Amino acid sequence: MGVRGAVVLVAAALLVGGCSSTVEGHAVRPDGTDGLFDPCSAIPDEVISGLGADVASEETGILGVRQGEFEICTWMSDWYQLGVWSTFHTLDDVRRNPNDTDIRDAPTVGAGAITFRELRDVENTLCVVAIPVEQGSIFVRVDALLRVPHREEICGLATRHAVALRPYLPN
Repeated sequence: MGVRGAVVLVAAALLVGGCSSTVEGHAVRPDGTDGLFDPCSAIPDEVISGLGADVASEETGILGVRQGEFEICTWMSDWYQLGVWSTFHTLDDVRRNPNDTDIRDAPTVGAGAITFRELRDVENTLCVVAIPVEQGSIFVRVDALLRVPHREEICGLATRHAVALRPYLPN
């Protein structure tokens, strides 16, 4: 057995031996989007079109750019954009975020669900429903298009969409 064989044998022994050891500390979530629910592949097209959005307008990320710590899928309707955002962030993170405002319980969506708006949204053109799930949360977001008349109150629409999407989202 040469030096290379001995090194492989020692490495294998260390690898096998390491499998039975205990690691101290706490679990760390994966980097980026590894392990997140992917709304683009998981939500059927017929569900999206049933909500009034155009499945052909599907876009991943924001303007096609993937976002760290989020899996984002959006679809356009004639007066708003529907987005489903998957993240490791929890509802406690939302509550602590000084940029999130008007936080309210949304019991019709499910246990623990909330609605919120962003502080920068002075024209009330967006609303987010946040649903707690094992990985963190899922956001169902409605952004009204500027200068297009709203046909429905934004948070009411976001809540209605979240209720319709709930069966297709993780627990």
